[in-house]
Amino acid sequence: MGAYHDLCHLQEEFSMSVTAVRRSTEHHPDQIIPTTNAPSMSKARTSRPIEAVMHPHVYRIALGIWIVFLAIFWATFWVSANALFMVVISTFYAVMFFGVPYMMLRQTPDRIKVNRSLRVFLQKPFATIDGTIKGYEALLQVILVPACLILGGTVIGFIIHSARSVH
Repeated sequence: MGAYHDLCHLQEEFSMSVTAVRRSTEHHPDQIIPTTNAPSMSKARTSRPIEAVMHPHVYRIALGIWIVFLAIFWATFWVSANALFMVVISTFYAVMFFGVPYMMLRQTPDRIKVNRSLRVFLQKPFATIDGTIKGYEALLQVILVPACLILGGTVIGFIIHSARSVH
């Protein structure tokens, strides 16, 4: 009910804004801004397209980082059977989490083929829902959290192994 009310409120505000703009331009035609300096539609159509599909190597890099993170858990908890059981469950979950989308992607016969290298993707603009960013920024957004988890998992692993060696 609350979301519906908010949507109705936004639509009402939008229609009031549009009505106010129409009224102000009807009574003051001298305030209408001419569009002679605006770029023509032909120029807008001929501009270079912005990449909107992530390069496949970005996914491979992210998958590699997650595999390293799981390997740290395997090395850390190898000595405890109870903890290792949980790592096995996590590994199974990771295989399903990454494997199902991969298998679904393999089912499409007209997959997108990439003709450019990862280096070119990292330098070009990339379209997101919030605007355009560089390709390397998109890569950073994908791998930042797993990379930080690797650092944290490594520190935790060292702490656990050093605590075991004391006792």
